[in-house]
Amino acid sequence: MLRRYVPLFTVALLSGCTLTQTDNSHEKTMQAINTMENRVNFQLATMIQQIDEQKEYIANLEKELSTLSEGLSHQPRPVPVPPPANTGKKQDSVKLTDPAKEAKVAHGKVILGEEEWVWLDSIQSFFKARVDTGATTSSLNAVDLQVFERDGKEWVRFNLSHDADNSDIEPEIIEAPIVRWVKIRQSTSDEPERRPVIEAWLKLGQLHEKTQFTLADRSQMTYPVLLGREFFKDIALVDVGKKFVQGMNEQRRPTTK
Repeated sequence: MLRRYVPLFTVALLSGCTLTQTDNSHEKTMQAINTMENRVNFQLATMIQQIDEQKEYIANLEKELSTLSEGLSHQPRPVPVPPPANTGKKQDSVKLTDPAKEAKVAHGKVILGEEEWVWLDSIQSFFKARVDTGATTSSLNAVDLQVFERDGKEWVRFNLSHDADNSDIEPEIIEAPIVRWVKIRQSTSDEPERRPVIEAWLKLGQLHEKTQFTLADRSQMTYPVLLGREFFKDIALVDVGKKFVQGMNEQRRPTTK
């Protein structure tokens, strides 16, 4: 009889152990879930607090911006000063602008006056030039012009004199290859005159350009250098009411090869 009950008791004991282990595992799982839930709730509360702080900061900025806008809108406008009354007396003219501080560039282009100082790299010297909006090509005063051959190409040698105010200065001797020939018809002659054209590096203010010059005897002219539209088109603006806007730029660049 006892032998019958022993197996039953053993089964019951094992079943009780199994239930105890299952309860313990379920309890641990629930504890882990509760822990994760608490962490998520804490992170969510922190994010909500940060969003509220950012909203408050933005609201303060908008309030400051509104205050500044109101202050600007209430600033007094300058009252125009009427011109002095005409009393019949001659008044001294007042110079409103300082030539040394006048703008030399406008809209990305260099401003040129009717007369300017130009720097020729080939002879390292300044010359007075006239900016002529009516001339297409530029021109140099070439005296004692001689055409010769060098390395199978035509070259020209000539004297370039300074302006009439510097007549005591010796003429500069220039040698350069001839780029092409042009025919110029003078008003005093029916036959066109054949003239050589050379290239030379010229510096004027911020401009440093290789320019083609027609060689002509300009001894009777005031300016030894004439600048035509081909030089300053698209890169400069000409104000014929001004002179020597760019001045003498002493920062001389080396000759470009």
